Amino acid sequence: MIYLLRKLSRGKREKGQVRIIEAILATFMVVSVIMLVMAFTRPLKSVYVRETADLRRLAYNLLNTLADNMVFEKTISSMPQGSPQAGNECTLYNLGFTATASLPPGLLFKMDVYKVEFNLTTGSSTLKWIGCASNYDWKNIRLVESEPIIYTYVCTGDPDSVRGTTLLIHLVIGYSG
Repeated sequence: MIYLLRKLSRGKREKGQVRIIEAILATFMVVSVIMLVMAFTRPLKSVYVRETADLRRLAYNLLNTLADNMVFEKTISSMPQGSPQAGNECTLYNLGFTATASLPPGLLFKMDVYKVEFNLTTGSSTLKWIGCASNYDWKNIRLVESEPIIYTYVCTGDPDSVRGTTLLIHLVIGYSG
């Protein structure tokens, strides 16, 4: 009787080990089939579409972060009243520094800032170029992959001197080639 019990328990133990090995082999086979299928299928979107969607999302996140932290109000209030930037150079250094610090390394941007002036009698509006901010030499370096964004912002925070000012911001963000 003891002999039968030992033989029975050893058989159960061996069946349990076989079941574990079967489970491991089945898992390996399922994973290898999935990997094989993934190797031969294309993604639903091309790399270019995915990359530009990521750049667009990153650009809007940057502008929203700058707006939430009232960087535009501080930039406009620190400028001399009534005088736009001279020439064709980017001199909004504080805006450029803050934007560069908020972006991942390797991304380049150029941000043109315009003030929207409304004429209520005629119902028209005009754009007055305030200046630009950039973290690269945009005259000599071309962006290979880039995404342009247009963002409208109304200054609502302190200081009171800029409250109600409407800005149109044109941001181009991308990678150099």
